[in-house]
Amino acid sequence: MIEWDFPKPPFEREFYENLRRVRPNFRRVEGFVISLEERGKGFVVKRGHTARIICIEGAQIVDVCLYNANNYKERFWDDQTLNREGPYVTIFSRLWSNMPKFRPMMTIIEDTVETKPTHPHSRHHYVFGAHCNPHYWYWALKDKAHPYVTTYNCYYNLSRAVAPFGLGPEDLHDNLNLFQKCYFDLETGMHHMEASDAKKGDYVEFYAEMDVLMALSICPNGSGSLHWSEREQDIKPIGVEIYETGIEPLEFEDVLGL
Repeated sequence: MIEWDFPKPPFEREFYENLRRVRPNFRRVEGFVISLEERGKGFVVKRGHTARIICIEGAQIVDVCLYNANNYKERFWDDQTLNREGPYVTIFSRLWSNMPKFRPMMTIIEDTVETKPTHPHSRHHYVFGAHCNPHYWYWALKDKAHPYVTTYNCYYNLSRAVAPFGLGPEDLHDNLNLFQKCYFDLETGMHHMEASDAKKGDYVEFYAEMDVLMALSICPNGSGSLHWSEREQDIKPIGVEIYETGIEPLEFEDVLGL
């Protein structure tokens, strides 16, 4: 039986290890909180800067969409990120863009979440599954007037987040499910959610390989500790901090010359 993996381009690990070593020298240039009134927000992270997404009050699932801030047609590609980084991402994982460029958009340089041993295959921060939407919450709650159906699902949160940048709901795409914990059932092939192990103050830090538009949604599933049939979830605000690193990204080889 022949086994093979998807080919991967070179990864300059020492460059990113150095980024991690000099993190105390990073200069904070911006910080804000995405509130429960807002639920979604878009913002630009300049090339060579980092964004820390922080659980400021405890575990909270965050849906993350990425776009090239100078060309919105280039965006996060979850399937090929999965092929090259695996279904779960953490330190040194790269988030890849779609064709024709197909290059790293951001690289994770810190992840403070410690996964507790529950199911053998459970992990955090996965790149499959996309975002919840009005249909999901209507099927769960059978109430078309519920705010999770009408206003505060991730589809609408992300739509509001990208609107100031001239993007609409049709521009949304599959996303990273940050702080969400899940596992695959190898018998059924389905994935199942567990309560996130993130604690107050935990964060994931992303290094921008290009100017990136990040769109975040505070997911109505909260920490994932309550069943989806519950009409009220344990939802919390999320903090964002932007840092200037003073370190320019490495040039990535343009294979097609585009």
